[in-house]
This record gives sequence, C-alpha cells and structure tokens, in this order.
Amino acid sequence: MIIKCIRCGKDIDTANNSNADYIMAEDTIVKEPREVFIALKHNQSTREKEIKMTELDEEDSPKYPDLEIADSEYDQEEVPSIEVAQAIGEELVKIVVEVGEKDIQKTGIICSDCYRDSDFV
Repeated sequence: MIIKCIRCGKDIDTANNSNADYIMAEDTIVKEPREVFIALKHNQSTREKEIKMTELDEEDSPKYPDLEIADSEYDQEEVPSIEVAQAIGEELVKIVVEVGEKDIQKTGIICSDCYRDSDFV
C-alpha cells in the first residue's frame, strides 16, 4: 500500500526492512472531544416528585409551583448512542451529552526525509 507523506507528498511504500517505522509527528495527530451520551431515567423518588408537581390546589394552580427535578436526581446510564437511549422506553426522561476526554487520532504519516527532532516513531 502506498501512502503519501503529509509534509512533502512523497510516496511511502508498504513497510519493509528499510522503512518499517512510520514516523508520527505532532502535526499528524488530531485531538477531538469525545461525546458521551447519558440517559436520564426515572426512579421511585422522581416518579413521586413528578406526581406532586401535577397536584393542583382549589384554584387549579400548581400546589407546589417551585418544585423541580434536577438532572442529578434521575438515574443515569451511559449509552453508546442516542438510538440506544431511546430504546429505554417510558423510563427515559432525556438524553444529556457530556464532552469527555479527547480522543487522539492519527491523521497521516511523514517520510524519513521530513523527519524533525520533535517527531516520534
């Protein structure tokens, strides 16, 4: 397989005994934020609180107008995708996206002619 050097465009052939170590460099790496999907699901206490929130007084006004359910009160489950989270069904309240640690991905290689002291194998 022939791969082009991202610095000079030179063709780098399939690894053999003369070029077995492809050189990676800081400019060949991309760091992207990793998104984590958290499914928030009802539990016993959030169900009870939700029922209280729907109660009305004699004037048909909410009986507990300041009552809220914080995200931290729900059961939380990390899910691989939004589609999987939606399969949870009635217990699913909402999906929260958190940005996790960055994924490091190699985007290219450089030839030995373009090697710099800051590069690594």
